[in-house]
Amino acid sequence: MTAPALCVLVDSHEGETPQEIKARKEKAFMELKERLDKFSVGDYVEATGVDTRGHTVKRAGKLLAEPKKVSAQRNGTRTAGWRLFVGLDGTDISTRSTWVTLFADQGTIERATEPTGWTNGELRGVPGIRSSNHKVRVLFGGKGGKRSAEPAKPRLAGITYTGDGRYELWDVKTQEVLLNCTLQTRVWWAPAPAPEQELVPETARREVPSSPEESDIQAPVSGAEPSPERRPAAPPARRGLLYEGWLASDGTRAVLHLETGDIIGWLTPDLASFIPAVPR
Repeated sequence: MTAPALCVLVDSHEGETPQEIKARKEKAFMELKERLDKFSVGDYVEATGVDTRGHTVKRAGKLLAEPKKVSAQRNGTRTAGWRLFVGLDGTDISTRSTWVTLFADQGTIERATEPTGWTNGELRGVPGIRSSNHKVRVLFGGKGGKRSAEPAKPRLAGITYTGDGRYELWDVKTQEVLLNCTLQTRVWWAPAPAPEQELVPETARREVPSSPEESDIQAPVSGAEPSPERRPAAPPARRGLLYEGWLASDGTRAVLHLETGDIIGWLTPDLASFIPAVPR
């Protein structure tokens, strides 16, 4: 039996004093928190509220953390609300594409069924898909639609925003572009299996952030092209973290192109992330 959805609606109160209005808003605010407490971290939900710009947004995914009391933008003013973090399991809650804020008199959240099998639907239905999120992985079974009865042979695919409202679905192993489409395009997709180890296949691909401030880490300034002696003639094959290149042996953490030896980026000091080189 499906649990009832939480839905808060706008109410009208005429003739109230300022003190009564304040008391009513504080009561409604705490009642919203009590209702949110009925949900737990890890629940799969659909939540509708506002983003950091005050625009209405709907998120689907797992609750990644406890609700946070915030002062959010609403109709040009800052208003108290509860920020939820909704997205793919394991997503860092500092990622703004997981944020959705509910107010005491506006917003909804309800438990939803987590996708487990194949879906023939619009690309926009893939959890976590955003123009600023390049880490979404799905099993891709080809174009969908009413005339498509079943998916094709599945391929693990990444999804990257390329600008002008278009997205590329590409093979994680071969980097082959499988489909270029919009959010309205119907495709066959299923949740990707949990990775055995962290790969960085997107390092050799075009990543187009929706705004400059979304990139908090700046790549080191690249100097001249690496000299021939810095390009190993026959380095041992490396996979996993260095899926797209060779690690330089000079201690700079530079990652070199598999064929040309050019620097394509750097590893962070903890060797956990890749910083692409800025094209010259």
